[in-house]
This record gives sequence, structure tokens and C-alpha cells, in this order.
Amino acid sequence: MTTVNSKIYGLTDKERKLYTKDGFFIRRDAYSLAEVDALSDRVDTLIAKVETSEVLNPEQKQIILKKNSSAKIMTGPDSLNSLFRIHMFSNMVREHIRDRRRLDVATVLVGEDLFCPNDLYFLKPAGTGHPIAWHQDSWYFTNTYETGDGAPIEYASIGTWLAIDDARVDNGCLWIIPKSHKQGVIDHEDAGITEALSVKRQAVVVEEMEQHAVPVEVSKGTLVFFNNALLHCSTPDQSNDFRRAYIVHYMKSTIRHTGSGTAGHRQKILDLGWGTPEAYICGQQMPGCVQTTPEEESMNWDKALGRTLTEEDIRILLSVDMTS
Repeated sequence: MTTVNSKIYGLTDKERKLYTKDGFFIRRDAYSLAEVDALSDRVDTLIAKVETSEVLNPEQKQIILKKNSSAKIMTGPDSLNSLFRIHMFSNMVREHIRDRRRLDVATVLVGEDLFCPNDLYFLKPAGTGHPIAWHQDSWYFTNTYETGDGAPIEYASIGTWLAIDDARVDNGCLWIIPKSHKQGVIDHEDAGITEALSVKRQAVVVEEMEQHAVPVEVSKGTLVFFNNALLHCSTPDQSNDFRRAYIVHYMKSTIRHTGSGTAGHRQKILDLGWGTPEAYICGQQMPGCVQTTPEEESMNWDKALGRTLTEEDIRILLSVDMTS
């Protein structure tokens, strides 16, 4: 069991007030350029392993790699929109999302017992990166998870957003509507442009709300913490530069599966025998709530550096009830 005994990266009074008032706050230079490069290099390696694998079939590759339909090349990071739940495949990535620079804040705002419901690595290649429509992460989570006391999911979760590249308006930076988290989850409707999202829905944002939107222009290595009910979107990459970001969500271990969100990406992962889509982070796992594959049983494709993936690499034996 991982325990967070001290909060050397805990919140300042100003950050706590900003999180409550605006629904987000920013920590610039949270990670060094070398640390960010190490993470992005590992992701690039995983992309290459998946693309060249002879033991993963095309459908399995598609579950991991979300293609960019506007890409000018067919392989590599420049051909992709996103990767979902890369924590399942890399011990390095799992250690990264347990880093105290993220975790100290999450445990203060959410609790000492946490799991990761999903992580997302978004890629916006130069000139072809797609926009992502207005949405609230809480809307997606409520289809899969529920709190034991019936409280809104955003009170038992938090999102973090790491800039892998400098993010600017011209290369498709994040946009947010400050204070929008206070209205709770709003209706989402069909949206054809949100192909980078697992469900093609967008929030119904009226013009009066959108007038308050602000761009989150930040440098590489910046970490943004946000309430999962905060309305956010991103614009197309119209520059000559990449714009990548790594998003990690944390949830209280008292959260349960609703049973209605088993379709789609999560169910495909369960059917493949890749382990639980969720990852253990710290503290205790609660009986009757979300259970996760133990670290020692999780896949670790880092071990395949320098060689191709084998059948043994892509199958694990589960010791947890994935329906909890």
C-alpha cells in the first residue's frame, strides 16, 4: 500500500482559493524539460511497439492508438490524435502518475485512498491537430462511476493536465470557462468533431457562457489541476509545432461502477484480458468499490525495450473482480 505521509507539494492558500472559486489552478515549471522529454520518449517508444507488433491485431492496435484522420503520414506520433489509458502498459507511466507533484494535491483535495480511472495522452500534430469540443469530464464519469453517498463525482475526483509542449492559442491550447464547475454537470449533445473523445458528445454551452472562456497558454512542464465539472475545450493546431498534453484523473476509492458504463472502451479492455482499466494509486481499496489489478500483475511493456512484444507481454492473469 502506498501512503502519502507528508505534503511537500501540497496546496498554498492561494491555490486552494483558486480551485474553489475558478475550478482550476496552474503550477508552472512543475516538471523539468528533461522529465517531460523522458515521458514523451517513452510514449513514442510505446507507439512504435504497438504499430510494429505482430501479436496485436489491427482491432487491438486501434483500441490503443486513436488515428488522426487529417494526418499527412500513416505512422508515428504525427499520425495520431490520442492514446487512452497508457498506464496499463508501462510501469514508468504508472510511477509518473504516482509522483508526489500530482499526488500531494490530489490527496489534499480528494482523499488519501485513490485510484486512476483513466489517463489520456493527446497529440495535436502541426497543422492537423483536431479541436475538442466543450465538455465536462464529470459527464463522462457519471456514465461509469458513482459515489457511495450520492454526491456529485467531481467532489470525489480531480483532473490534472501536463503540458508536453508549449501550449499556445495558435497550436491548439486548452480553453476553460472559469467558475463553470459551480453549475454542476450540464447536458451534452452529439458532436461530430470530437473524434478524440471516447464518446462523441459535447456540452451545451450558450454564447453568454462562452464569452467568459480564457485560453490556458502555458510552457512545457506546466501542470494544471482542475475540477472535473469545469467546462473546457481545445482548438485546432494551426501552427508548425506539435501540441501534446498528458491528462491524469484521480478518484476516491469509495467510488463504485454504475454497471451502465461497461460498454465501449472500458469493456473492450476487460474482454482482452489486459487487466482493469483503472490503476491503483495510493491508500486502501474499499470492499464493494472499484478494484484494480495489483502492480505486480500489471502489464509492463517497458520490459520489451529493444525487442518486439510477445504473447506473454500482452496477457495477464487477474486476481481481482473487475465488476466491483
